[in-house]
Amino acid sequence: MRTVKPLAPNNQIDPIRKNSAPIRRRKKTPLEEECILSDYDKYEALKSEEVVQFNHPGLQHKTLRNLRNGQYTMQSILDLHGMTVQEAMLALQRFVSRCKASGLKYVLIIHGKGRENSEPILKNKLNHWLRELPTVLAFCSALKKDGGTGAMYVLLKNIAKGSKF
Repeated sequence: MRTVKPLAPNNQIDPIRKNSAPIRRRKKTPLEEECILSDYDKYEALKSEEVVQFNHPGLQHKTLRNLRNGQYTMQSILDLHGMTVQEAMLALQRFVSRCKASGLKYVLIIHGKGRENSEPILKNKLNHWLRELPTVLAFCSALKKDGGTGAMYVLLKNIAKGSKF
């Protein structure tokens, strides 16, 4: 430190710019702050009676087959009937977070079939959102007794035991 010399006053840089105006950001609503899911639909729109199925690579075929056939006991149910897209998005995120924290693995999400002669909005949104959530390993349309194409069985990662996915 003996050889260190202070800078001359004309070589110093003032870290605060006095001429620049502060950047004003719009405050987010509570819904916007909690929503991490995209509202952009990049998958082809589904019809009301169309069957949905998705799984991450590496998932055992037997596990997916059992999910499709309703072989697992659903540990929790989320009903999105009558919700707006924003409300459904927030409800889904909260539901998946609670399921993850509780160590639940098999859940049912009821989205409904939409109105006649129109595409089912929540079904299409769920098809997109569930693919984005890292906690979701697979999902598919439910059996008729559980809501048919108006509901989905969802397989979540088992975080408590440590999943390889």
